[in-house]
Amino acid sequence: MTQKRRHRPLKKWRRRITYSDPFLEFITSFAVFFIKCYIRLLNIRVHIHDTTRAIDTNKLLVAFWHGRLLLPIPVFGHWHMVILTDKSWAGEVLARILRKFGHLVVRGSSKRGGFRGVLDMKALMQKGHGGALAVDGPHGPVFRTKPGIIYLSQKLGYPLVPLTFGTDRAWILKSTWDRFVLPKPFARCLVHMGPPIPESTVKGGLQPEQLDRILMDFTAAADEKARTKNKDQRSKNKN
Repeated sequence: MTQKRRHRPLKKWRRRITYSDPFLEFITSFAVFFIKCYIRLLNIRVHIHDTTRAIDTNKLLVAFWHGRLLLPIPVFGHWHMVILTDKSWAGEVLARILRKFGHLVVRGSSKRGGFRGVLDMKALMQKGHGGALAVDGPHGPVFRTKPGIIYLSQKLGYPLVPLTFGTDRAWILKSTWDRFVLPKPFARCLVHMGPPIPESTVKGGLQPEQLDRILMDFTAAADEKARTKNKDQRSKNKN
């Protein structure tokens, strides 16, 4: 008990510092600076399916894996999408990063006010904004879709579109629950937004497990395209 009491003041002091606005702003600014500098080291190609390109970006709902959010955040910042983040400390940092890249943020998660967060997201999107969700976030299980995005698509009538990025070489951070993908410097990357999932499928009772398979296949295809592009380039160089 005595040892625990001794640690309490230190723990409170540390929490006071790390949760302070100046500290959070410092961490956020550093993260944004790092992302902007790092993506300059990558060969990024963006592809949006023709059907999706024709849709009003303010009436669109985008689904992606949490571990693949690094590139979509800056690439689609000008779309000003509504994104749901966790109410934790990490969620606060992510929310600030998203805002700096131009996105709108709603706070909530599956454990802390999750349904309230989905409803708040719905209300904000109804004012004329598209939305995006890391469907397996904020704490997993990895590659397991939560039903919130399907609910939003059914209620709003917005097309549900898969989004990912593929890369020919990357570090997969296995110490993170989401197996975060960090492309290696000078890697070829394909940020790929696919066609909408058929409206009849969504309204007919799309299940989270079905969306899992769609995103898994879509991400595997994006990785393969990025690798194939790299192989083709190497062949040309040899010739």
